[in-house]
Amino acid sequence: MKYLLALFSLCLTLSVKAEMHNVPQRDIKHVKYLFERLIDEHDFAYTIFGSKPMSLADFALEVPSGLPTHRRIRSGFFLMKAKASLRAWYKYKNEFELKDFIFLDEEADLFNCLVLVLINKKNLLSVLHENESIFRQELDDPFTPELFLEKLEKRETSLAKLIHNNHRLLGIMLGYGVRNATLFQERSELLKEITKRQQAELSEDGTLTQKLNALESHMGDFSELDANATVHPLYFLADVSHPETIALKKQYEEERQEIIELRKKRNFRDLVLERLVGG
Repeated sequence: MKYLLALFSLCLTLSVKAEMHNVPQRDIKHVKYLFERLIDEHDFAYTIFGSKPMSLADFALEVPSGLPTHRRIRSGFFLMKAKASLRAWYKYKNEFELKDFIFLDEEADLFNCLVLVLINKKNLLSVLHENESIFRQELDDPFTPELFLEKLEKRETSLAKLIHNNHRLLGIMLGYGVRNATLFQERSELLKEITKRQQAELSEDGTLTQKLNALESHMGDFSELDANATVHPLYFLADVSHPETIALKKQYEEERQEIIELRKKRNFRDLVLERLVGG
């Protein structure tokens, strides 16, 4: 059995290398670095190796201002590497057939910066089917999970436009759960109304503030941030006492432990690319 698994792994590696034969080794290393950074600094590992439907990362293309000299030099070095990895990806991305994934590499409508989005097609399709009625209700237009996914894969429109900039739908697609995504949407709408009143120099609306406080009383951190973690736990606002959140926490923590073991392997970068390209 071990021999068969080793043979399968070797065949998969050779297959991946064969599909990328037009890509110089230096640029393959850059691409591997890109996805490794998305795993180490964001939550892409849960989408690549786990059940998370989608991950996104805002990608800074400039060194933040006001940093001390030593931090500015360090940030500049890593930014240079990040830009090189992006250039390699954009130049050779057609050589990387992501069979089970969709990589939206130029999303600009979600936030005021470059956003990279990775979708696990099987995981997302399952979530879309489970929440089909919610998507139909929020989008108020003909919706089928398959057509929705096809539009994303064909890049017919941006993700933000496809979901009408709806935070509830975005949260569901990110695997945060219906309850947590709904709370976040309601909170965003209340904050928007409060901000509008402040900008118009209107007096404070006590009702809006009470609603916001009541909403936030149900919300806490899904997990604690751990700067020294081999693989970061997922971090987002959540109703931590809700059964859906409790189930998600158990599921994602089990996946995190499996990913930690993978992360320890010396060929981890190869495993990531094999998963993305090999299916």
